[in-house]
Amino acid sequence: MSAWIILCSGCFVVVLGVSTLTGSRGIAAYTRSPRAGWGGIAMGGGFVLDGGARLLGLSSGAGMVVSTIALGVIVLGAVFQLRAGMFARARHAGDADRAVRFS
Repeated sequence: MSAWIILCSGCFVVVLGVSTLTGSRGIAAYTRSPRAGWGGIAMGGGFVLDGGARLLGLSSGAGMVVSTIALGVIVLGAVFQLRAGMFARARHAGDADRAVRFS
């Protein structure tokens, strides 16, 4: 059961990453670059890789190797998202422009 949850949540994160890249979630509103989308795809891909290995019933040695690779991909995706400012507070440019214009 946990493998299905990991696989489904990974697919959901991949979809969110793709929608960030395509702009349907408004990439300019909260990130500085499309690296956040690639980070989401990498994180979701790591979860899909880990869940898929569990569902396929790989041996314990092969499962450990696949899980280690999946963990590396997840960490890489998190680094991409942090570098892109995914979790930083968004500052709306409209407010700053108005303050400069009227001062």
